[in-house]
Amino acid sequence: MRDHLLRLRTTWADDLAARVCHKLRPETCRSGMFPSWVADDQLALATVLTRIAADDIGCRSPQTIGDRLRSAGLVLPEVPGSMVARDLVMPVLRMVRSEGVPWERWWDVGGLHALLIELWAGRRLSTHSPEKVRDELMAVWSFEDDQFVDTVLDNAEDPFAFLPPDLLHESATGTAKSCAQFLVTRGLMKITLPDDFLSIRPGLADRPDLTEVMKRWHHRVDLEDTLHRVRDLSPELLTGLRKDLDAWDAQMGQLLSLLTAHELKLITPMMEDERYGEECLRAGGGMHRAELSLEDALLWQPNSVARNSLVPDWMSEEIITCGTRFLHRQAGPHPVWLATAETDTHMAAVRELMEPPTRYGVGVEDYGDGLRLWFEFPTLPADPDPPFRAPYTYSLSWVEHAWELLHLATVGYARLCIVRLVGDGELRAVGSIRLGLPEEVLARAKEAAIAALRRLVGDETRTIRQKIAFEGHDQAAEVAFQICETAKGEDIHDELALESDAAEYQSFMTAARHLARVRARHAAGQLDGESSLEVGAELKAAVESRQRTLELLRAATGRGNGIARPSGHSGKPLVDERTAFVHLINRYGTLQFAVCRTHAGHPRFDLVTCEEFPLVPLAIAVDEWTRQAPDHPRRVWYDYLEQLVAECGGLAHAVIETVSPHEVRRLVLSPTAPLELLPLHAAPLDSTRTPSLTDAFEQVVYAPTARLVSAIESSQRHAAVVEVLVVAHGGGHLPGLEPIGGPLCEADVIAGLHDNVEVLTKEEATPDRALHMMSTARIVHVAAHGLTHPNRWAAGLALHGGSLGTAMLTSSEVLADGTFSSVELVILNACRTGTHEGTGRTVQTLRSIESAFLARGARAVISTLWDITDLQGVVFSAVLHAHLSVGADSHTAYADTIRYLREHRWRVSSEAGPVCAAESAIDAMLPDWRSHLDQQVADNPLFWAAFKITGVV
Repeated sequence: MRDHLLRLRTTWADDLAARVCHKLRPETCRSGMFPSWVADDQLALATVLTRIAADDIGCRSPQTIGDRLRSAGLVLPEVPGSMVARDLVMPVLRMVRSEGVPWERWWDVGGLHALLIELWAGRRLSTHSPEKVRDELMAVWSFEDDQFVDTVLDNAEDPFAFLPPDLLHESATGTAKSCAQFLVTRGLMKITLPDDFLSIRPGLADRPDLTEVMKRWHHRVDLEDTLHRVRDLSPELLTGLRKDLDAWDAQMGQLLSLLTAHELKLITPMMEDERYGEECLRAGGGMHRAELSLEDALLWQPNSVARNSLVPDWMSEEIITCGTRFLHRQAGPHPVWLATAETDTHMAAVRELMEPPTRYGVGVEDYGDGLRLWFEFPTLPADPDPPFRAPYTYSLSWVEHAWELLHLATVGYARLCIVRLVGDGELRAVGSIRLGLPEEVLARAKEAAIAALRRLVGDETRTIRQKIAFEGHDQAAEVAFQICETAKGEDIHDELALESDAAEYQSFMTAARHLARVRARHAAGQLDGESSLEVGAELKAAVESRQRTLELLRAATGRGNGIARPSGHSGKPLVDERTAFVHLINRYGTLQFAVCRTHAGHPRFDLVTCEEFPLVPLAIAVDEWTRQAPDHPRRVWYDYLEQLVAECGGLAHAVIETVSPHEVRRLVLSPTAPLELLPLHAAPLDSTRTPSLTDAFEQVVYAPTARLVSAIESSQRHAAVVEVLVVAHGGGHLPGLEPIGGPLCEADVIAGLHDNVEVLTKEEATPDRALHMMSTARIVHVAAHGLTHPNRWAAGLALHGGSLGTAMLTSSEVLADGTFSSVELVILNACRTGTHEGTGRTVQTLRSIESAFLARGARAVISTLWDITDLQGVVFSAVLHAHLSVGADSHTAYADTIRYLREHRWRVSSEAGPVCAAESAIDAMLPDWRSHLDQQVADNPLFWAAFKITGVV
């Protein structure tokens, strides 16, 4: 029997090693890479392969793992390290991240490696001394824990050498044997195992050798328990029985000491929750995302990450496209937590975390329908503020989240991947670190996860993968829309959308205004070609202060970071029943759009993927177009524009098919890069009745988020003192600012069309005075040179000043001192006021000065997408204000003006109405303007599309 059990155990171990080698050994890995003692021994080779997988838990890079293998002699030292990393390490990691490790506990990488080490050591001990094997465990396999090494050395190749007898058939004195046989014949003791014996030890199903051991153990326990119920047993019988049981126990103790830790766990009864949890984990195995299997997908230890290296695409997608800062993912056996550091204080906390001994905190709290785990970075020395915290929320109404939480609680660690958000949305990799989680957190998480899975799945655990695959399909459109609301909700718009009565809001706004003033000083220095280390340091401190007060505000108002799943109930609709809000999304280079409408008082969402509309080649073409000069004699600039707008026709058709223009009258577009640089409202529809997108609806406007629109609509408005304020400056007073006549012409025309007008021109038109006057007006019109800048905070309008830095009304200055609660419409009638030069990716829309006016309370802004001529600016302004002067609302005036320009109505003089007044005003200043405009239209038939309207109309 003992030989038979040994053969069974040996076969099991060999099969396990063969399975590991078959599954994990890469085809690219040559046999000559290993020393003979590894290459010729499947158990040793399997142990090496799982060693690679176990090293990945510690976030070591492939190069580091390969170097460790070579230095330990597990790979021949003459094999180049780059080859080991490429042909051995990375293929193993990719396989493990996709499917887990090849045994029934696919998630337990460390457990499989420890098991193979124990099996290898047991066989090694059969031919080598314990001292020799100890040295190998420490020098070759790199185990430094003396207690673990001692445990491994207790193993043996043949633990069944100490197999105690079955007391039904044999015992040391014969007493136990006689008693057992007597009890069986009287029906007081059973030979067979109880029905539940194996069900609470499910791992024994594939281990008949251990089942035999446990059968003998059960007979021994059952014998003693039964005899305890028998009265008047003789002292002689009891003495003989005790000798037999003690001898039996001694043998069994020796056998158990020679088994592996895994085998000891197999023979230990499992609690029902533990059994159910493992059943759920096995059922969910094999789910993976291809993007998480790439070489750098999870980052490595910080010392292995090159300075300023870019982050993996999936992280960019989550942070840039989805606006997430903290999230959890599953990469095979690894629970992954992503954290985004945004400030120097965050980075200081990260550096503290990376310094041994690692110090951090992990908390857990109920959050809505789930659990939120808080990771707390180390507190910085002498920092009175609360520590930097990262939230990871698991919804317990979703199978996927409950399953991921169970997996996290079972493996007991998370791989924290940290990236740095710098500049205008650039991401830099920092690195990864393994975080062990506290036992009390793991226990609460496992209990909550199992309870959720019992509720969501019940006993049908085999359906877990199917449920996850189809889960949330009915809410995918709403999730995508809400993701865009987060991603495109620029920081400056938080200042409107997060408005509250909380004291934290006032602190946040004070910090936000202070940051804007520091940015304004920094921008002025840049524009004047000056740099100041003092301003740079002040800017960093101001960014830190705003971020910290924002975190405190979000905590106080319950508006934490992270994207919540739809709750299944809707509050106030985001849009009215005549409006469709469309978020355009760049999803891995393919265009999607998420639509929100309202029907019967309830929101309706749609998600459409435009496979035929790849954004990568479009982005290249847009970049090439922006590099062309508009006045190129061969019309190269216009040819590019015409082709780009034509490309948007397919998008326009898809939007119309989705929103049904028979029901929707107003279309609100929120573009994404590179579409925010193009006139989407001019996208062609190839229809005589509706030649472009703007013709298909009563209104086509732009807005970054529905949340911002709602915030503007609900913001407190104040009565205006002045109906119209005109700020006009023709330049010429500074180098690089050529004199232009259009702004002063516009000022004269507008002044003649309105009764209540204030005009600031020439020396009076300074940025400070203009901002002060703007807060009193209902309509603000600015005509001047418009200048973009790589620093979005330095872009703006050139007014009067002694230098470019003092003359520019910049975005940052508007944010610092602008208050536009009385302003219904801002017209930024200058070149490129609705576009930008920025390369940042975080803010996907509105990086121009128009954004600052909206953030400070203006309801709507008219801006331009490219350079406009003086004449185009004058005609647009005259017709627009002619309509405004007779009471037209912002969008009606804008739409009628665009229609006038598109249909070339200037070619036939108007005889009455507001347009007649506008044409007469232009005639008085520029008698030949019609013929000049005809010539400009011939050069650029799409000139009218440069003007767009953004905000609430």
